[in-house]
Amino acid sequence: MTDAERQQLAERLSRLSLADARKEIRKLDRDATLKYFRNSMWDEYHTLWVLPNQDVEVTLVEKADVDTLDRRDFTGPPSRRRLGVQYRYVGARVEPLRRPVAKF
Repeated sequence: MTDAERQQLAERLSRLSLADARKEIRKLDRDATLKYFRNSMWDEYHTLWVLPNQDVEVTLVEKADVDTLDRRDFTGPPSRRRLGVQYRYVGARVEPLRRPVAKF
């Protein structure tokens, strides 16, 4: 893929929802491999897909919105409350494949 095609793919995936972006990735390459899911990188959560037939890797980026729930967390002191985490899909990054992928 050229730089322009990668940029266009990143914009198209960023406009979709997270579930639709995953479906689109699977449509692009049936050999797509999920390398990691919601890996924490600073204040973002990354999900990495490797597309060996397209020679690109797609990173889906999410942010976490943390709220305090009205339930007690029994692993700490009585004043401690549970946290409710909502993940918000921010966008996608498409980069060229850094190293070759072994196809089985």
